[in-house]
Amino acid sequence: MRRLLWTTAPLAIALVAAGCGAAIPSSNGGAAMVRAMPSENGRILVDSKGHTLYLFEKDEEGESYCDGACAAVWPPYETEAAPRSGGGLTGSSLGTIKRPDGDLQVTYQGHPLYYYAADASTVGKTKGEGLEQFGSEWYLVGPNGKPVEEEESGHGGSGGSGGSNGGGGGYS
Repeated sequence: MRRLLWTTAPLAIALVAAGCGAAIPSSNGGAAMVRAMPSENGRILVDSKGHTLYLFEKDEEGESYCDGACAAVWPPYETEAAPRSGGGLTGSSLGTIKRPDGDLQVTYQGHPLYYYAADASTVGKTKGEGLEQFGSEWYLVGPNGKPVEEEESGHGGSGGSGGSNGGGGGYS
């Protein structure tokens, strides 16, 4: 029974996400834009309207390992033209990769970028941060191109420094 739950859970998530498909932002046929925006986790990458972008730890530089049910839950940030940068990012950090279906997915410092369906069309939501789904973890992306991870609180409370753009997650 437990095995059945683990094998059907991603499918159930994909079906729920598919129902939110119309709420997932897109570049609407134009050039996608990526910019940095302050959040409770530090500065993160967002699209032109402020929707949160994520990276998938399983991806390799320049290659996406999220398709099918994964792409229903974690829609790729796609474009039909060279992506543009805004708000403190350099254009040379942006690029694209061709997905198996022929669409172009936006990359930042070689890492493919995604939305999270549970964030839907709500600007600033970060529900996907640190989730482990489809074989690896998902992270917010900092302007440095690395995962933004929430600082873990230590024992006894040593005054934190707020959000960080710290590394981790296996990307270098």
